[in-house]
Amino acid sequence: MLKRALTALLFSACLHAGPGGWTLLYEKAGFKAYEQKGPPLAYKAEGTVDVPLAEVAAVLVDIPRQKEWVHRLAESRILEGDPVTHSVIYSRYALPWPAKDRDAVIESSVEEDINRGEVRVRFSTTTALAAPPRPDCIRVPLSDGTFTLKDSGQGSTFVSYTIRLDPGGWLPVWIVRLFVRDAPLATLLAFKTQAMKTRGQYSAFIAAQKARWAQGP
Repeated sequence: MLKRALTALLFSACLHAGPGGWTLLYEKAGFKAYEQKGPPLAYKAEGTVDVPLAEVAAVLVDIPRQKEWVHRLAESRILEGDPVTHSVIYSRYALPWPAKDRDAVIESSVEEDINRGEVRVRFSTTTALAAPPRPDCIRVPLSDGTFTLKDSGQGSTFVSYTIRLDPGGWLPVWIVRLFVRDAPLATLLAFKTQAMKTRGQYSAFIAAQKARWAQGP
């Protein structure tokens, strides 16, 4: 009986496992959340935003306003560079009691494939440019991943957000779920809302992007 139950569980896991070892966790509001075994664990969310690529990209590279949609992000500022190409960013995340806030110094690089209508931001923790430690925060030792935008046609954009994260220090299980496991999907849902809310606010950026993309690679 036990053997049969274990076989059923393994079969169920295989049914939900996707390419690259991703396992579907759940779906919400048209977005899907996935997990990939570690260590460290990796999480991914993906779905479609009914806003054209250039407008979605404008929201993504507006670093100071990322706290309006990135899950638990309380502070975000550019330390060096240009977020449209390459930058180093300081980020602080507000966690509920009894956990300490987390902060990180992140290096971000933007890659564009004009022929495929794709914009990809790769990010990872870095020590290349230090930010003074805060006594009320724990510095995140590992945070890396990608934020990918792909033109889906008819004025919509497919969005995928993947992250591997070691938040550092001890965290209760329920905060790990809130801050790590569910963060990508919560972030994408808020990102979709932000993209809809800010339409018409990035006209200059969008015009410049479209003109540059029209010139080809």
